Amino acid sequence: MSLKRVTTTVLATAVLGLLGAVPASADTRTDVRDLAAANLHKQTCSTNSLGGVGFMDSCRMQWAWCADFVRWVWGNRNLSTDRLTAAAGSFYLYGQQKGTLHTDPGYVPQVGDAVVFNYQGNGYADHVGMVDTVNADGTIRTINGNWGNGGPATTSVEFGYGPGRVGQYLAGQQISAFVSPAGLSDPAKPATPRLGVLFKDSSVQVKEGNLYSGWVLEHGGGIAKSEVHGDMVGVLTNTGDLYVKQGNLYQDWVHQANNVKDFALESAKGRIAVLRTDGTVAVKEGGLQGGWVEETNNAKEVELSGDYIAVVDNNGKVFAKQGNLYAAWVDELPGAADVELDASTGRIAVVRTDGSLVVKEGGLYGTWVEQTSGVKQVALSGDYLGVVFTNGLASVKQGNLYANWINQISGAAEIKVDAPSARVGVLREDGSLTVKEGGPYGAWVEQTGGVGDFGLTSY
Repeated sequence: MSLKRVTTTVLATAVLGLLGAVPASADTRTDVRDLAAANLHKQTCSTNSLGGVGFMDSCRMQWAWCADFVRWVWGNRNLSTDRLTAAAGSFYLYGQQKGTLHTDPGYVPQVGDAVVFNYQGNGYADHVGMVDTVNADGTIRTINGNWGNGGPATTSVEFGYGPGRVGQYLAGQQISAFVSPAGLSDPAKPATPRLGVLFKDSSVQVKEGNLYSGWVLEHGGGIAKSEVHGDMVGVLTNTGDLYVKQGNLYQDWVHQANNVKDFALESAKGRIAVLRTDGTVAVKEGGLQGGWVEETNNAKEVELSGDYIAVVDNNGKVFAKQGNLYAAWVDELPGAADVELDASTGRIAVVRTDGSLVVKEGGLYGTWVEQTSGVKQVALSGDYLGVVFTNGLASVKQGNLYANWINQISGAAEIKVDAPSARVGVLREDGSLTVKEGGPYGAWVEQTGGVGDFGLTSY
């Protein structure tokens, strides 16, 4: 008899499981199935078959953990879990990004595929399980974390049975898609770049693809700040309401918080950070439907990158943490005006109140390297470091922290860099925006005028 899972919002922290070595000759899909089945009837705080507690961070968080179970299994069988979060719908977005999404009703699922149920857009789905068995009559058996009646603490890993094609219903939930896992050695998909603009009239537009693509109007006005990160777009209204969308540019906005004066996005980890008007900072992960975790207070800036979080407090001190949302803060530096992060290189950049720039790499305990002075703004991505000097000169360095500066353009108000797409963008003091790709020596392509702020990203 099949068990019907209670539909709950899927939330949990994005701490990756340890990767278990798989012999080259092994049938990975069989290994995936066997690892999942070895945990039948276990609960969120049970000792799992590899000797740990629960699946990902599901025990401590006590949130719905169906996505945590599938990504724990995949991750421990050397399959890519990049961009997967504790949200069931993140598997749908993963499939889109990796090219492994199957929404055709004629697709015959394979053992080890994820099964996404009731996908509603914006990275939200009611449940995700994994294909355990495919039968000749078109039915399948799934294996599911957080399955059964009751809350996350009492549900368990169980089988589900039913029809096995997209659009059909299994245990009362409609199959929206199957998603095949990508191997760690699979060729990486080329980065999909985005360019977002907040115009001086407070409207927001975004383009995706090459620099000659058309603009898509995201919001008509009343916006104090906008941000693009990966496949997330966020807008903060003049009244302090934060709205975020994830996926394609035509998703609906989802209200996240009010009384917000600043925010940050991290699409790969499904994180959103808010700095409230009272100086408190909260962060959620698991996508747009995640739950807020209070982080600190007395803050004037918050930044996210990967599993890094940094704040500047009202006394000018920088604090940073790495790992889950409950990791301890590390006191980094006093006298700060601005902080920027890049988790891919473990870099932290700080512009001090006196305009000097210092950068460390190698994580929270790396060594600071003095860079330059007279800086009014800094941007960081991968091994790209961009600055605008107080005289309006924009400059970039690429490579190690001792590389030479490469001057870009004068009359600059702001610079942004995005290493995955090899883009450099400069907003001039007259409100015109120009972007180059191909690195610091690429050719500028004029974009638009009347710009108040902009962002570069890719996913």
